[in-house]
Amino acid sequence: MIRASLVATGVVGLSLLAVGQASACSCVKQSREQAAQQASLVITGRVLNVRRDGANSYARIETVQMLKGAAPPVVEVMTPASSAACGFNFERGKTLAIAAQLAEQQFRTTSCLMNAINSPAGK
Repeated sequence: MIRASLVATGVVGLSLLAVGQASACSCVKQSREQAAQQASLVITGRVLNVRRDGANSYARIETVQMLKGAAPPVVEVMTPASSAACGFNFERGKTLAIAAQLAEQQFRTTSCLMNAINSPAGK
């Protein structure tokens, strides 16, 4: 009986920990225009491939249209690998708006910035 109670307590504790981690990313609501203003690079791009390296994911993106900033025809954008750390899930082959900040010679983005730049205008 005591063992079953301890196991149940452990399961509940792990469940609460998982919920806490899943909800760790919190974004300030912003419009597309605000996201574009915050970014040093805004393009429309097609995701060529994505690789994960430790706590980060790196998406190689082919520039379709340059909207703000300067970048080569193929740019690499880093994002946290975990959605709990505000990482964005890039999907190979998908074309979408990309907003990123340049820091330490690496373009970086988050789900907060990407979701805002890809939201309908006026929201």
